[in-house]
Formats: sequence, C-alpha cells, structure tokens
Amino acid sequence: MAEMNVLKEKIRAVLPEIVELRHQLHQIPEIAFKEYKTSAKIRTYLENLGLDLEPSTLGTDVTAILKGDKPGPVVLLRAEMDGLAIEEASGVPYASVHPGFAHACGHDGHMAVVLGAATVLSQMRESVAGTVKFLFQPAEESDAGAKALVEAGYLEQLPKPDVAYALHGWPGVRTAHIQWCNGSTMAATEDFLITLTGHGGHGAMPESACDLLYAASQFVTELKKFSAQISSPGKPAVVSVCSVSGGNAYNVFPEKLMLRGTARFLDKKLGSAISEKISQLLDKYVLNCGGKYIIEHPKPDYVSTDNNIALLGRIKENAEHIIGAGGWSDDGVCSMCGDDFGFILQKVPGIYFRLGIGEDHPSLHNAGFDFPDSALEAGIRLLCGLVIS
Repeated sequence: MAEMNVLKEKIRAVLPEIVELRHQLHQIPEIAFKEYKTSAKIRTYLENLGLDLEPSTLGTDVTAILKGDKPGPVVLLRAEMDGLAIEEASGVPYASVHPGFAHACGHDGHMAVVLGAATVLSQMRESVAGTVKFLFQPAEESDAGAKALVEAGYLEQLPKPDVAYALHGWPGVRTAHIQWCNGSTMAATEDFLITLTGHGGHGAMPESACDLLYAASQFVTELKKFSAQISSPGKPAVVSVCSVSGGNAYNVFPEKLMLRGTARFLDKKLGSAISEKISQLLDKYVLNCGGKYIIEHPKPDYVSTDNNIALLGRIKENAEHIIGAGGWSDDGVCSMCGDDFGFILQKVPGIYFRLGIGEDHPSLHNAGFDFPDSALEAGIRLLCGLVIS
C-alpha cells in the first residue's frame, strides 16, 4: 500500500508537465506513417528521461526501454500516435495548427498517459520487476501499423514482450473510470470500395440507361436488412455504406458510381457471409440492369481485439490495489469499432482497457473532440500499477 501511495504522489507531481505535453501533441496531429513531428517530440522527451531508445522499425515508431531493478517479465505499453483527417472544431486554445487534421480520437491523450507512465516508472526503478517497453505506434486509424510491426518482426526483437497493455479514452464511461470487456472488446473490420459502371443516359428516359443510383439504393437497403438479420447479442455484426459518389448533373444518369463502406463482426463466419451477400446483391441489382461492378479492399482488414481471459482473472484479483476501490468495472460491451492492437494480442497475451472520459463527452472522430486532462492521472496510475504489481 505504501508503494501505491508513493506512486500516486509521483504521478501528481509530474501531472502538470504531462498535461502541457498533451496539449503540445494535440496541436500537431499527423496521419498514418507521417507522424514525423510527433515521433521527434516523443524521442526527445524519452531521451531526457534517460531511457534507452530502440531503432525504428517502420520509420516513425518509437520504442523506449526501461529496465527495473528486480527480475520479472517484459511488459509492453502501447500508445498510438496518428491523428485524423478532420478539421478540428473543439475551440480549445491548443487546437490543431495543422489545417484539416485533428486528434479527434484521443491519441494525444494515449501518448500522454504512456509518457506519464514512463516518467514515473523511470523514477521508481527499484519498484519495477522486469523490463518495460514503451511503444509509440504509427498508423492505427486505417493503415494497421500494428500489423505492419508484427509482420516486420517487432515482437521478436529483444527484449521480447511477455504481456501487452493498451488503453483507449472512452466516451459514455465516467471520467477516470477504468472499464474492460471479458473477451472481445473491439470487432474485426473489413472496409470496402465498390465501383459500379454502366451506360448512362437522359434522366427523362430511364428505359434507355443503366440506373446505377437505383441499383445502389436497392443494394444498400437490402444489405442493411441482412446485417440486422444476422447480428445477435453474442455474435454482433454491422455493415454500413458510408459514402456514395458519382454523377454531376440533374438530368443525366451517371456512368460510374463509387460506394465506400465497412463491415464489422466478431465471428469469421459472419464476415464471410457478409462478403458473399455483398456479391449476391450486386449481381441481383447491378448486373441485372446491365452494369458491372468491382469490389476492392484498399485498406488492411483488422482482426478483433481479444482480451486474454486468464490475465484478466489475475488483474481482477488485484484491481482494487492497482486502480482503487470503485474505480473499475468489467461489464464493458464489445464495440463494433476496430483497433489494430488485436494483431499484437494474437501474438502476446494482453488487455485493452477503456479509460472513461465522460458520460456526455463528444464521440470519437467528432470534430469537437478533445481528450480531457482530468482522465490522465487515472490512466497513468493504471499502467504504472500494472507494471509495479
């Protein structure tokens, strides 16, 4: 208990510095594999802590090593670095200075939490049993940076991690509350781009043209019905067409139409069923009107993010010691969002936690989103507590 009291004091002592650091990171959002300013700032900060930095694997990833004074496992703490191509509308004084880009998913907060943990743990080496790898990962949002790291052999590099932890700020959960799911916490994802082509014509003479818009509307409607039919509480699934583009005239049927969408699921069989249904519906509505279609997957598919049940059991036994009484719950429901941390959890046992950022907080990927400073302390305490305990 005394050790945890010391931990709490040290966290509160460094918190003003970490808050300012988050604000600085918030101002410089960068997208996948272009996190140059972000990674440079993180490297400088970690070097000033006296930690050993590993060579980059993908170009912008940053890894620092902290060796404790006692023997123990190798613990990987991961934070994502990339922002989103969204124009920020938060109104905060430290808003993005990169027009058209924002940290609207809270990755600035995640980085700040892990940097805070690195700061505090570097001051408590005598309490650290084992080694900590602090990973700042690029390209989580859409380009599966974690998958690229795994495929490049990152997890085989010494010291090899024995366990991996990550967290995500979560709207809808009270601020500074820690929540996790007993099993899958994020869905597998498959984004798709469908290109429809067909002979155009005058809007007044639909009989002489291939009406791609009508075919697309029928396709979207039937696909939505299908996803609702196959989804269940135990095996949720969702398919959403989120973008339709094509045509530029009031009275001309377009010769090309592009649909962009995403499928989310936990059961691989449902994923296969969705893919099969997409083809069936396109055959029915596009081919039958004389059109053609091409289905592409321009972005990497994501696997589900599955928490290790055995590890969860051990954490639950010590949760009050690590987090504090009443500061956690294990009743989280799997989200249909995706996260590439799942690729790491396929290789290393670990847990993906949710860090509450407010029950009424703006949603993730919202232009008005800003990670609350009031949640940082709880996140740092969680990660430090997991390492020390």
